[in-house]
Amino acid sequence: MTRSRLAALAVGSLVAACELPHPFAEDRPPASLTTIRDGVGLSVAPVEGGPRGTAEKLGGAVARALQNRDIPASARTTGPASNQLNGHIETMPSGSDKSTVLAVWVLRDASGKLIGQRTERLEAPSGEWDSGKDETVAKLADASAANLAALLQDEPAKEIAAAAGGQTRVAVRKISGAPGDGGESLAKAVALVLKRQDVTIVDDPKAVSDLYVDCEVTVTPAKPDKQHVKIVWHVRRADGAEIGTVAQENDVPKGILDGHWGDVAYNVALAASGGLAELVARGTPAPRGTS
Repeated sequence: MTRSRLAALAVGSLVAACELPHPFAEDRPPASLTTIRDGVGLSVAPVEGGPRGTAEKLGGAVARALQNRDIPASARTTGPASNQLNGHIETMPSGSDKSTVLAVWVLRDASGKLIGQRTERLEAPSGEWDSGKDETVAKLADASAANLAALLQDEPAKEIAAAAGGQTRVAVRKISGAPGDGGESLAKAVALVLKRQDVTIVDDPKAVSDLYVDCEVTVTPAKPDKQHVKIVWHVRRADGAEIGTVAQENDVPKGILDGHWGDVAYNVALAASGGLAELVARGTPAPRGTS
C-alpha cells in the first residue's frame, strides 16, 4: 500500500498534508482499459522551489515516470492542446542529516482550467537533495507519477457504466463526527468531485442508488496546540456490502475545523478522489445479462 500527501489546503487552514492510503495503488487496470483525459498529452513545466539540484531534475524525471505508466508526457515541449503540470518543491528538516522534500503538483487543461492537484513527500539525506542525486530524484518522481495517474487517466468505471447503458448511480450519505460545518461541506465537496468520474449523484434519499458513500471523521487531542484528524471514506453496494475504504489523517492546529470548512472540504475530497474512483470502478454493476 502506498501513501500520498494531501495537497496544501488553504492559507491558515490545514497547512500540513493529510495521508491518503491508496488501497489499490498496485492493482491498476491495464493500459488498454485507460485513456488519457481529453486525448492530449502532458507538458511538465520546470519545477520551482528548492533545493535547485533536485528541482532542475525533477520535471524530466516525472515525465519519464509518467511515460512508464503509458501516459504521454514531456518536459521539453509544450503544445497548444497539452495539459500542463506545474510543480513546486520545498524542504522540511526531519532531524539529523536528513530532510523531507514536499512536492506540490497542479494539473490544468489546455485552457488553464484546474483538473486537480496532488502532493508527495520523501525523506532522504540532505546532501542528496542538494546535489539532485538521480536515484533519490527518481524515487520522488515515481511516487509523484503514481499519485498523479488518477488525475490523468479516465478510470474504467466510465467504460463499464457505458456498457451497462447508463452512468453509475452514487449517493453520498452520512458524514459523521465532523466538527463545524464539515458534515455538510464534505458531502457537497465529495459529490462534486465524484461527478468528474462520470457518475450520477443521487440527491433524493428515497431513490435507489448503485453505490453509497459514507464518511467518518474522528478528532482527538494530540499535542497541546494540535488535534489529530482522521477521515475514513466507505464505499458500499446497495445491499450494504463494503467495497473498500480510503483513509486520510494528520495533526492540525487545534480548533481549525470548528467553524466553516470552505476550501478545506474540497481539497480533502479532491485528495481522496483517486482512491474513491477505484472503489467506484470496482463496485460498478455489470451489464445486464452478464455475471
